Amino acid sequence: MSSRVSLCLAVVTLLSIGIAQADEDWVVREDGIGPVKVGLTLPQLNAVLDEKFSMPRNKDDQACFYVHSGRHAHIAFMIEDGRLSRVDVDSPGIPTTEGIQVGDSEKQARLLNGSKLKVEAHHYIPYGHYLTLRSGDGNYGIRFETEKGKIQRFYAGRFEAVQYVEGCL
Repeated sequence: MSSRVSLCLAVVTLLSIGIAQADEDWVVREDGIGPVKVGLTLPQLNAVLDEKFSMPRNKDDQACFYVHSGRHAHIAFMIEDGRLSRVDVDSPGIPTTEGIQVGDSEKQARLLNGSKLKVEAHHYIPYGHYLTLRSGDGNYGIRFETEKGKIQRFYAGRFEAVQYVEGCL
């Protein structure tokens, strides 16, 4: 094998390790995920994620909409008034800072968060709940949606945004 081919393989391997490591470092906080922080403008989000998200063409859809990363398939970013307001997670493998992720039990979330966790009946799922945490300053939060005792999805961001029942609605 030539030294040029060996060098190319080494670079590809290092890049692969770097990308895998970056995904492993993506942990959801009340104010964002990984390098992404609530409040970023759409151009700032593009720069941080090396993406090319854009505003919807229809003016009526621009007040609140979602963008989806090609690199992070199970994460959606809610944009309100041109700024990131919420991060949504819909599959296992992306934990919160406490280690909670989709598929975990409601009981585990309750044990880890105790009385800080507000529990409410789900609006659409008969045996489901909303488990909501509010940050100490009251500005941010995380909400878990459960069904039959299991976390189905969760989202984090501005406290007002995590309380929306139907995404942007």
